[in-house]
Amino acid sequence: MDFQAGDKIKLFRNAIITGYIVLLLLMSPATLGSEKYKVDSIRVVSPRAALIRSAIIPGWGQLYVRKPLKAAIYVSLEAYHIYRTIEYNSIYQYIKDTKESIGVVAWNGLNEAEKKEQVKIVTGYDLSLNTWRPREKRNKYAWWCFGIYIIGMLDAYVDAHLYNFPSDNIELSMDTQAKSVGIDISFNFRGLNGN
Repeated sequence: MDFQAGDKIKLFRNAIITGYIVLLLLMSPATLGSEKYKVDSIRVVSPRAALIRSAIIPGWGQLYVRKPLKAAIYVSLEAYHIYRTIEYNSIYQYIKDTKESIGVVAWNGLNEAEKKEQVKIVTGYDLSLNTWRPREKRNKYAWWCFGIYIIGMLDAYVDAHLYNFPSDNIELSMDTQAKSVGIDISFNFRGLNGN
């Protein structure tokens, strides 16, 4: 199978979209409010397990603590940034191949339009304004990908710690009939022998 310029990117994009659709279909009972995914106060959730799951597959830790919307967000963000990193890496390779083909000295003597034309001639890829300076963009998306990965792991870890935390609404009220203001403090002193 002979790939033209950009076919690898389209193939990877289609794989990401297919994986995302499968993930959404697997999570559909959770997003529809099924009783299976309600918080269970007896269920023991391990923060370490949530962290490890999220480290293996982004979003898995969020699914473990029954936060499917967060899982979908982390999977989407991670997939998008991986896709963009690979896309700009491919574009960088086209430019690198063009530089090697015509020579670095000749490349440096060209203006922007001529560089884009040479890339089109040598590799068949048509550079656009948003694909210029691909190495910097590749690195930026790779760092974002890494940051989202770490934040997703930490988020799953914290959500696991807070899984059984009471979520009842706390209400503050004021007694308008009170005639005094004060604080009650009590101490319990025990002796050395526990008496």
